[in-house]
Amino acid sequence: MSELRADDPQRLGTYRLSRRLGQGGQGVVFLGHSPGGAQVAIKLLHASLSGDPDVRRRFLGEADAVRRVAAFCTAQLLDADLDGDRPYLVSEYVEGPSLGEHVIAKGPRLGGSLDRLAIGIATALGAIHRAGVVHRDLKPGNVLLSLDGPRVIDFGVSRLMDATVTTNQIPVGTPAYLSPERIQGESAGPPADLWAWGLTVAYTATGRHAYVADTYQEILARILYGRPDLSCLSGQLREIVEACLAPEPGERPDAGEVLRWLLGQDAGGEDVLTTGAKAASGTTGPGPVTDLRRDSDSPATTDPHPMSGLPPAKELRAISAARTADETAPETAPKGKPRAGRRLRAWQAIVAVVGLTMGVAGFALWQRGAQQPGLEGTWTGSAEHPSAKRIFPVEMRLSSGGSSTLRWGADLHCSGRLGPTKSGLVFALDQVKGDACYPGTLRILPSPDPNQIVIKVTREGKDEVAYSGTVTRTS
Repeated sequence: MSELRADDPQRLGTYRLSRRLGQGGQGVVFLGHSPGGAQVAIKLLHASLSGDPDVRRRFLGEADAVRRVAAFCTAQLLDADLDGDRPYLVSEYVEGPSLGEHVIAKGPRLGGSLDRLAIGIATALGAIHRAGVVHRDLKPGNVLLSLDGPRVIDFGVSRLMDATVTTNQIPVGTPAYLSPERIQGESAGPPADLWAWGLTVAYTATGRHAYVADTYQEILARILYGRPDLSCLSGQLREIVEACLAPEPGERPDAGEVLRWLLGQDAGGEDVLTTGAKAASGTTGPGPVTDLRRDSDSPATTDPHPMSGLPPAKELRAISAARTADETAPETAPKGKPRAGRRLRAWQAIVAVVGLTMGVAGFALWQRGAQQPGLEGTWTGSAEHPSAKRIFPVEMRLSSGGSSTLRWGADLHCSGRLGPTKSGLVFALDQVKGDACYPGTLRILPSPDPNQIVIKVTREGKDEVAYSGTVTRTS
């Protein structure tokens, strides 16, 4: 992390930029702040590349890839501006070092810490592949260690599984983690990511690359014709890594199989990604979360969820509402005299009538539009918890004929049922599951677009809005 440079922007859209988090071939990643003060990571495409159609297409492809991936051990996309001169992506800010930085600073990981890292990274790959995406540049530098488990980031060279692949170019990615098929210019699917997963686990356990050499060409030759150094791995984990480093892609297990082996889970049990996300964070239910960044494997009690132990936040527009209340409140009359109300000027009356008419008409139009497809469908987006200064992903599924649900929080680990009330725009949030996740009430606020709504959630027994955000219908 470093200070902003003189030529760096101070703002992008509604986000204020404060520091540089890093820089890559495509763009610069900044630490940004939402209007409510929540920290976000913003990736801005280099100005010199914004006019290149191929680079811009890859950048747009990254946004598409991240949108498709469920929030299991990845940094969720929260916002994007892809139409301007300088496209940018806004994602969750993951506070913590990369796995590569951590191993260099603290040394290799062993025991439970290594197992949780292996599970967390495999869980992320499972979510990525389930979305029909191939990461293509998995390595320790693209794994961030947050307090709630490892997060896989940087989809800059990812592609959709059904996309065409050019095979006559130098492969894009980090040499030490390239699979044999990618070196040979062949199509690279999910097995290439599992190859990189095996090498990432080996690096985490040893502190050095499994294929060590002095030059780029020697590294590639050793990958094609040599054997990896797995001397610090043993037992089942070594067997799994060796299976992922099979020279033939078809002989490698997929992410789901790797997770089931690591977790000792049968194929018919709980969804393997859900189980993997819990195991990666060191939690299988309510209880402490293990901080993977510590020197030892001792648990560090922390609560990454924005609802935990915090007083309910004020509504996002409370200041505006208070200001409006002040402006319309009667003036204090001198002592001994009756209080006189303000005289409403003619222009103010006209503006008020016009505004009320437009508001009623807008709501009627929204209702008419919403009644066509209804509110049914899957809605995704993000919500902000102002007091905790956190933004987190939200997924809402509304169904008139069945159960409606809400999922939210880090890795969408909180879930609850949305029960109908007398108002079609108010739901009771109950049957809540997840560590530090609470029941309450969800309210829907209309917008002119029937496929976009604002949600506001209050905790049970509280009047203030705890968190709110905008969600968009995706299906």
